[in-house]
Amino acid sequence: MLDYQNQNCDLTLQEALECYYNSFPDTKEIFEDNKDSGTLLRDHDCTHVIFGLDISLEQESILDTWVLWGSKWELKYILGYQKLPQIKQLYKDLIKEIGYFGIIKIIWKLGGIKRKVMFRALKMKKKWPFKMPEEYLSMKVSDLREMHGIKVLLPEEMNYIPLERAN
Repeated sequence: MLDYQNQNCDLTLQEALECYYNSFPDTKEIFEDNKDSGTLLRDHDCTHVIFGLDISLEQESILDTWVLWGSKWELKYILGYQKLPQIKQLYKDLIKEIGYFGIIKIIWKLGGIKRKVMFRALKMKKKWPFKMPEEYLSMKVSDLREMHGIKVLLPEEMNYIPLERAN
């Protein structure tokens, strides 16, 4: 379990983001923002941190539920993420590797966890801003979670068998 995945993480969001990036296997590329993406990639990565999720396919799928139900977002901004060339390529590679049926299988397998996330998101004090304020980076993750009423999933609540993937 990574430090930022603990509910009471004392790291700042910036430190936790570095912890998240340091968890990437050597085979995974860290996408960095540029003039075209602005802070979109960082904002997405911060949702991984604040909701306590890693980069596995299953936890990416769980994150989609947190973002949909527990974040304040603008459709145009979210669609901008999907239009980034590196994200488009990532999706193409994923479809090539596991196919559409594989994606449906993951979503189906995680249905109970996604429902749990949906109900937790509805109980939040206020939604997480997907387009995140810069000052959040210097705040403790635990304080941000308290401010928003975010209760991350415990390891025992992540009761799924990870999809076997080729490296």
